[in-house]
Amino acid sequence: MTSSTGRVVRVRRALVVALPVAVVVAGCGPNTDAYVALQNAMQKHITQDDHRPVRSVACTPHIHDTMREETAHLRCVVQFQDGTSYTANAVIQNENSGGAHNLPDTYSWDKPPA
Repeated sequence: MTSSTGRVVRVRRALVVALPVAVVVAGCGPNTDAYVALQNAMQKHITQDDHRPVRSVACTPHIHDTMREETAHLRCVVQFQDGTSYTANAVIQNENSGGAHNLPDTYSWDKPPA
């Protein structure tokens, strides 16, 4: 997903590896709703990597899980500790296909404004 500034954030729930336009972080276990795992990944990434302490993240719709090769589109409101906020478009992508199994979901969202 690309923001108006052209920046993209992608997060994967399995490994911890930084990539040029994608960030991969460990997420919650398999019993966590997909939207909650996305919220947790956003809060952790924005606080730690963008150095902007996040008070809360609230995404809708509430997606329990994604089916094989499915993409879910969400809107997330990010509240910062300083009282400011922004709304991000976010995506949960199920990476499993006919040949790939047990891959983690990939998350992407609009980066916060500078």
